[in-house]
Parts: sequence; structure tokens; C-alpha cells
Amino acid sequence: MTDAPADRVSLGETAYRRLRADIISGRLAPGQRLTERGLALETGLGISPIRDALTRLDHDGLVKTVPRKGYRVTPLTVKTVDDLFMLWRIIGPEIARLGVEQGTPEQLEQVKALFASIPDIRQRATTAGEEALRRIEVANATFDVLAEATDNDYLIGLYHRLSGDMSRIWALVYENELGTTSSFVEENPWPDIVRHRDGTAAADYTQRYIEQSHERILQILSRWPSVMSSEVIPIRSADQPHSPGA
Repeated sequence: MTDAPADRVSLGETAYRRLRADIISGRLAPGQRLTERGLALETGLGISPIRDALTRLDHDGLVKTVPRKGYRVTPLTVKTVDDLFMLWRIIGPEIARLGVEQGTPEQLEQVKALFASIPDIRQRATTAGEEALRRIEVANATFDVLAEATDNDYLIGLYHRLSGDMSRIWALVYENELGTTSSFVEENPWPDIVRHRDGTAAADYTQRYIEQSHERILQILSRWPSVMSSEVIPIRSADQPHSPGA
């Protein structure tokens, strides 16, 4: 009996990480309905851990509570994407600048190691989709380190609030349209930027990359049939069976 609270925390964290990854990857698609019972049966983790995970995901903005019906993966619209990139254009460059300038030697070594992992992604990925998702993971890990390096709790909190939606936007379009596009951490300037702690260069590059990505993604989404309605639906979702969470 004394181990039950610790076990519940562990299971709740496991459920949270699994569901968050499924939402970001698009396996749980924008707008998809979820129930505690369905997810508990699918994952085998039990109702209580799933409920804890969904509460956290609601706080993260990745799911929404639907009264008397369970939950729904937060829909994406073109306006959502546009608004998110507008905000990311404000805070992304500042995270890059402060992170590069203020990061500890250990944190900057982490960033360098992430850059060095890119060739392994290319070699080990078996599909374009897998490579794309791994690139997104590396870009997220890089910004995780840079955000922590700012030592600004408000900035870190805002970054974590945005990172899930940013990741699922990239995952939503990367596999279909951007499989040959280079990732944020893959560009040549970054090793030198980190080595010289050049915060200005980090911010300038990050802003240019965000602006170019913003324009490109809006162009891609505008061609998708679902954009004729109010929500953006993954093109591949029509060919995939619904998850037991629905």
C-alpha cells in the first residue's frame, strides 16, 4: 500500500509522455475525440494515470475538455498556425540569444552534441517520415537546452507552453511536404555561433528561419483540402484507422 502513490506518479508521467508524443506526431490527430476509458484500454495504464495525463495536456493546451463527452485533441486552424508563429517569432530569437550568451559550458556542449547527431539521423532513419520526426526531436532538444540556459522562469514556461503545438505543426506537414527541407539545427552557422557565444547572430538566424518557415507552412496548408473548412486535418489521417482512444 505504501508504494501506491509513487507508482501512480510514475504511471501518470508515463501516460503523459506517451499521449503527448502521440499528439505531437499526429497519431492522435487534431480534433480527434478521446475518452479516458478508451485510452486506458489502449495503453493498459489505467483510468487514474490517463486522467492525470489528460489534465496536464489540457493545461498544456494540447487537448480540450468536452463536457459530458470526454476530451478532444485541440484542433489546428490556419489562424492558429499563423498566431503561433507570430508569437514564436517574438520569443524564439530571444531564447536563442540568451541561451547562447548565458549557457554553461555543459549546456553548450549539449547543443554541440545535438548538432553532431544529425548525420546519424540520416543514416538510421528508415523512412522520410521517421527522419523528419527525429529532426523535430533534435530541434526540440536544442531549444530545451537553450531555454533552460536563459534562467528566466517566465520565458522557460512560455516556451514549454508553445513547444508542443510548434512540434505538431512541423510533424503535420513535414512528412507530407518538407521531407527534403533542412532542419533548424542542421544549418552550418550554428557550430560557430555556439563556439563564439554570438547571441546576436543566434537571434538573427533564428528570426530569419522562423519567418521563412512561417511563410512556407502557410503556403503548404493553404493547398490542403481541409483548409476549406475551419480546421486543418492531416492528409494522411483519412487513410489511417481511428485510435481506440476515440
